[in-house]
Amino acid sequence: MKPMKVSALLIASLVANGCAEPAAEDPAEEAQGIHGGWVVSEWILPENEVMAMPAEHGLFLFTESGHYSMMWVPSADRPILPTPSEEASDAQLAEAYMGFVANSGRYTATPDMITYEAYIARDPAYMSRFEPMGGEGNTRSLNYMLNEDGTLTLQFVAEDEYGAGVVATLRRPGSESQD
Repeated sequence: MKPMKVSALLIASLVANGCAEPAAEDPAEEAQGIHGGWVVSEWILPENEVMAMPAEHGLFLFTESGHYSMMWVPSADRPILPTPSEEASDAQLAEAYMGFVANSGRYTATPDMITYEAYIARDPAYMSRFEPMGGEGNTRSLNYMLNEDGTLTLQFVAEDEYGAGVVATLRRPGSESQD
């Protein structure tokens, strides 16, 4: 190939590369430090909050692909079902399971906020708001901060039904920050 053609080809490829749009970023890339599993080590509630959320009763998962799952039991006195559980009445089952919070779906993140939308939830009313299923949307947001001690702090924002001021401190299972 002649040097002139090589130069023209090189210049054309540089121009084309410079004009190309950057690749779309992974929606969860901003939150790289939160990927993996987290257990609740502490709940901090505002004084007007009525839910009792004990520590150690909660699990949050954030994947690199932008999926999440969160589950917790917001009551220290959740009733124990009779043994065998098949003998539990409808009222006993409802009392034992209605306080359980569970939902999973997709999330995106900025350096300080996680925005998530549930595809599936224990609460049928919340799940029915999923936009692709004809609902008005169930997107929610959490402020988050990765702490120097390896914990993750999540704070529900004012628009969330759990209320502004509810804060969860999470730790990695088996981590030194268990105290």
